[in-house]
Amino acid sequence: MKKMLVFLVALMLVMVSVTAYGAGRIRVTQENYHLIESYGKYGYAFAKVENVGDKPIKVNAGILEVFDGEGDAITSTDYLSSYAEYLQPNEYTYVSLRAEIEDAEMIPDDYMLTITGKSDNSYFSRRLPVETDYQEDVKTRYGTTNYMYATVTNDTEEPVYDITVLLVLLDKDGNILYMDSSSLYSDKALMPGSAVMIRLEPRSSFEEYFAKEGLVPASVDAVAYVNVRQD
Repeated sequence: MKKMLVFLVALMLVMVSVTAYGAGRIRVTQENYHLIESYGKYGYAFAKVENVGDKPIKVNAGILEVFDGEGDAITSTDYLSSYAEYLQPNEYTYVSLRAEIEDAEMIPDDYMLTITGKSDNSYFSRRLPVETDYQEDVKTRYGTTNYMYATVTNDTEEPVYDITVLLVLLDKDGNILYMDSSSLYSDKALMPGSAVMIRLEPRSSFEEYFAKEGLVPASVDAVAYVNVRQD
């Protein structure tokens, strides 16, 4: 019943925020929620967001609410982590929210995730080609670990600064298990025709959660981008 309520709320928000023809339109096409206990209890919501309209749109805001078994709200957050948030038609990206559950005795039972967009042409997210890989039990100096890899190529004719790379760990069905990002910042540029490899290790608290819940990482998706001001 609550999932149906979530769908109806999301549908109404889309109808309010999108004025039909000639507009961008935000749609959440995949969402997953994970309860992680490490130095506290946190609810993580991950979502894949697409622009299914015919004009650019910005991923603007989000709310994550967590409920107990009686349907009462335990906690909420509107702190949205978004990446490549300026979406052209048919582009997608990923977002995440994390809500702390301060009362250790509270037992989360359900959640509601709402993502909204708005028209904004002040920037666009220039995307760079990226190839990905996921490898387990990679030998390191202190043993073995699991890595998410993303190789980013500068396919432009000029140095590119401020590159951000989002790596998203997926299971075989495309469910989002984990997200993390890395940035080159303004003091580093990727030269034309050059490539850089990013590797990130999933946090141990998530890997312990995967093992406990029987979740099996299978692949990595990635978005490499720079937000560029429009003239």
